Amino acid sequence: MTPPAEFDFRKPPPGQIERNVSAWLASACRWATEAAAGALPYPVTFQFAGLDTPTATASILALPEGAVGIQLAAPDVIGTGAALLVFPNPLFLALLSGLVGEAPAELPVGREPTPLELSLVPHLVRELFISPLTKSWPTSAPPKFSVGAPSLPSAVWRAGNERVMVGTLTASAPFGDHPVYLFLARTGPWEELGAAPVEQVAPVPREVIESLVREMNVEMTVVLGKADLTMHDVTSLTPGDLVVFDQKVTQPLDGLVSGARKFRVWPGVVGDRTAVVVDTITGD
Repeated sequence: MTPPAEFDFRKPPPGQIERNVSAWLASACRWATEAAAGALPYPVTFQFAGLDTPTATASILALPEGAVGIQLAAPDVIGTGAALLVFPNPLFLALLSGLVGEAPAELPVGREPTPLELSLVPHLVRELFISPLTKSWPTSAPPKFSVGAPSLPSAVWRAGNERVMVGTLTASAPFGDHPVYLFLARTGPWEELGAAPVEQVAPVPREVIESLVREMNVEMTVVLGKADLTMHDVTSLTPGDLVVFDQKVTQPLDGLVSGARKFRVWPGVVGDRTAVVVDTITGD
């Protein structure tokens, strides 16, 4: 018997929002790989590597030195709805150099981007990240993304003890595998991803329905006959009076199922009980 795993209270298990964000980012990686093929002179593939839920402060402290942050969605007046894209500085420079046709065999040394490189940042972010994130958004109204100026992540990401979501996307290129991080607050438009998906109920096979219907109890009624009486006739009836039906003894009776005529039957007896013999099936 496998012993139960210890529960880490510092890292809650994924809930619906984490599962849906993970699916969203995995889909966005496929779109980003396709976009990179048309934008860069060297092959780059993106893969979703996982989602963590650290505190806002811990998420910043875990970043590599010199990381570059670009705001995709600024927090509103009450601090909700923030989104931040973070690159290790060398990867950031390698992606920018690819936009001008350079194909580095190894990562460049970390440095400040040049004015030309800075002018390419909006194009890089929109092509490789905002467009894929928008296309893969699971509902019909994706959030509105923007491209902030490159800066230190700590300058635009509010520290605190509230838990946030940090998705890691692995960029695989000729110069190796390197992470790109997407920081998301748990509030704002990202809350939509916490809505539980509607369960799709599989249709019940026809043979199952037919089997259930065959086992249902139904009531069968045999009509002895009918007679037209006036209200005066009805109120005048006394014990011993004779009422003649319009049913001839040479004709079978109507057999009803749930009020609908289904059979024509002949009356009779079996032992001490009345019974009928089915003559025809009408199916009315």
